[in-house]
Amino acid sequence: MHDSSATATAPYISIKEASIRYQKAEITIRRFVRSVLEQEKCAERTMIHPLPSEAVKLKKQKKPFAYTISEDLLKKQYGEGSASSASHGSGHGSYMHLLERTNRNLEDQMKVKDEQIRVLAQAIDGLSERQRETNVLMKGLQERFFLSAPKEEIVEGVAEISRRKANLSNIKQKKKQKSGIIGWLFS
Repeated sequence: MHDSSATATAPYISIKEASIRYQKAEITIRRFVRSVLEQEKCAERTMIHPLPSEAVKLKKQKKPFAYTISEDLLKKQYGEGSASSASHGSGHGSYMHLLERTNRNLEDQMKVKDEQIRVLAQAIDGLSERQRETNVLMKGLQERFFLSAPKEEIVEGVAEISRRKANLSNIKQKKKQKSGIIGWLFS
């Protein structure tokens, strides 16, 4: 009976809360609860709720339930020092530790990203310089191979050649016509 009066005064907490307060993994707390549950006649069994009779009823009704554990049992198993320090500021301290670790990770990632951006900016600068050099070379090639407008003398020479060809073709045509008439007369 002494244990039941002690359990009535001690608060019950969930497995998740116990893992936070006592800084143990949830699976460790679950294993401990399972080991106590397997010992049906153990006095510690009354320090875990639901009690065996209640658990059977809940299972028959197919209602979900979660085990809660007496803090006295947890103190007995894991020591009071960790529980008292956990309840007085470890929660705040663990969150601060988590935030500090997250900040360090984010700062490290930012440093890596900054370095990547710097390298990419250098690559872009190099490519821009190569493009400028290519443009200068292309301009030089265009100026070297650019054809100027034809000179007047050449244009006049081409026109003269065209006139002479036209005259020759006219003369040939007239000869054909004459030879055609002469041939007709003698035939």
